[in-house]
Amino acid sequence: MKARAGVAALVAALACAPGVARADDSEVEVSRHYESGQRLYENGSYDEAIAEYDKAYALKPHPNVLYNIAQSYERLLDYAQSVEYFERFLREAPPSAPERVVVQNRLRALRNLPARISVTTIPEHVRATVEAPGVHQSAETPALFKVPAGEYQIALEQPGWEPERHTVRAELGQPYFYQYQLKRSTSMVAIFTRPRGARVFIDDRLLGDTPFAQTVEVGRHKLLLEHPDYPWHREELDVQPGFPLKREIKLSRPVRSGRTELVLWSMVYGGTAGPLLVATFSSQEFMRSPAGLAVTLGASAAGIGAGFIASFLPTRDGIKVGHSSLIIGGGAWGTSVGTALAFATGVPDQYITGLALLGGAIGHATGILVSHWKDVMPGTAAIMNSGGFWGTATGALLAQAIFTNPSREQWGWFLLGGTSIGVLTGSLVAWKIDISRGHVLLVDVGGVAGGGLGLALGYAIGATSKNETNNWQAASRYALGGAAVGLLTAAVLARGYKGDLPPVEALLRRNINGRWAFGVPNLRIERALTPEGEAPRFVFDLAKGAW
Repeated sequence: MKARAGVAALVAALACAPGVARADDSEVEVSRHYESGQRLYENGSYDEAIAEYDKAYALKPHPNVLYNIAQSYERLLDYAQSVEYFERFLREAPPSAPERVVVQNRLRALRNLPARISVTTIPEHVRATVEAPGVHQSAETPALFKVPAGEYQIALEQPGWEPERHTVRAELGQPYFYQYQLKRSTSMVAIFTRPRGARVFIDDRLLGDTPFAQTVEVGRHKLLLEHPDYPWHREELDVQPGFPLKREIKLSRPVRSGRTELVLWSMVYGGTAGPLLVATFSSQEFMRSPAGLAVTLGASAAGIGAGFIASFLPTRDGIKVGHSSLIIGGGAWGTSVGTALAFATGVPDQYITGLALLGGAIGHATGILVSHWKDVMPGTAAIMNSGGFWGTATGALLAQAIFTNPSREQWGWFLLGGTSIGVLTGSLVAWKIDISRGHVLLVDVGGVAGGGLGLALGYAIGATSKNETNNWQAASRYALGGAAVGLLTAAVLARGYKGDLPPVEALLRRNINGRWAFGVPNLRIERALTPEGEAPRFVFDLAKGAW
């Protein structure tokens, strides 16, 4: 039935009303408002039509006006108000009203219109549940729920995020759009350090000092502890929901870094390798020319810079002394082996430097790889380097001791064998013996002292001998014996050395068990009485201990 169909009934009702004349002013006013509402309704101005219908109904209530208001609300998609006015129509219209059947059918359709609740979240794929008595729907966001009119709870749950609940009201047939941004779940993180006072950075954000206790979002985080007197401590935190995390960290004392010695070695090696590389690929005439000198100096400067960059930048956090010593030794003994191999095989002079540089590169690379795979202690690296040093020295001295004038090939084979055997022997000894770097240095000093004395003694004997023995040949033989005696003596005397020499010691000390060992001599000033009065004197202990 169209809304305009109720005009005649409304006018008839006004005409039959008791005590009211047909031409009464109220009749005209009601008709005016009602007709105005009809025109507005047909023009699609439903809000204005409802206002006119309300004025007409206020002057003269009639069910047809309620019917038209209900239809207007339905056009406005306000289904709840439409249902309300259709229900009022059924209450006020007579049982015989022809519109009753139509209204009852319309009410059934409107009451079954579902509300549409759209839920989106940040992040997506959150489990969303719409709940009410008799209603339970669940889906992953973004989700659309079709539900009867009523009040609902929207529950949002996602592992690692704080759960949320929201109350919403849904009206008949209405669309609703809700967007929620969830907060990450948090757990308590407590960090204690010894000593206290370390600054706590989590994911590069400064959060406080130790002792530290604060809620942190669940997930994996990078922890950095900074203390002015200790090396930085880094680790990864795995924060789980519902499980407080507690870390007690003892900061380690700063370990002496081998960065300085590695940088200096790299600069020296680079400054030497640059000119050698130029010599490998240049002719003798070019090397003697002014241009060759300029290129050589430039290559040396470039090698120094390259050595600095290659060693300084990768070691910004420092490098262990054992690692730096191993890398330096690897480069030195690799260069020695490459040079010796070039001498032994008799390659042209131009390629000797190339083999030396190749050996150095292989040696450096080997030292870096071993340091990466294994935590080499300073004493271990010192033993290996000591083996390389004494192997090379022994090979050179043997060549000179056996041959009056060794050829380049003879020098090469003896140096190659000596260096190789020395490094191999040093590695085996380091595998079995655990001593400090200072201990190895004491033994090496003893060997150098013995070798030096033997060299001087042998040269003097060779110079005064009537035999035709070369002076350096005799010196080399005595140097070999002197170095062996020096090494053995130093090893025996330094066997009690543990790396921490007492502050007050003699050069030699005798323990209670009767054994001798090296010590740090103490130079001190004491007051002494002389005929002229008191005077200072310097005291230096050569030997002390139990006798």
